[in-house]
Amino acid sequence: MDNKEVQKNSAMPVLVDLVVMYMITGVLLVALAALLGRVEMTDAAVSIGIIATYIISCFVGGFFIGKKKKTKKYLWGICVGAFYFFVLFLGNLAVNRGLDGQVVHMLTTAVLCVLSAMAGGMIS
Repeated sequence: MDNKEVQKNSAMPVLVDLVVMYMITGVLLVALAALLGRVEMTDAAVSIGIIATYIISCFVGGFFIGKKKKTKKYLWGICVGAFYFFVLFLGNLAVNRGLDGQVVHMLTTAVLCVLSAMAGGMIS
């Protein structure tokens, strides 16, 4: 097994991709907060901005992992989107100390993350 094959089969590209996804999320959320500070936005507009942030971050992550892995790109996109959501889910559990009736919202977020990352992987 040569070095390229070992790197292709390792988990490192997925971890790097997840870090990039969360960096994109952070930048987009800071931009949304700055916009919220300048313009009076409704709760619905803020929710749309947060959802768009998830979709953009996961799409870019799926695109990058698809470029790195070269085969079964959509499956890699699904995996990256699922890992991204899982970390969000754990963060939500830690902050809210439970789901607090947010099950439908969490399932919707999971579907959006997985499908947008899969789409990014397919397009790559």
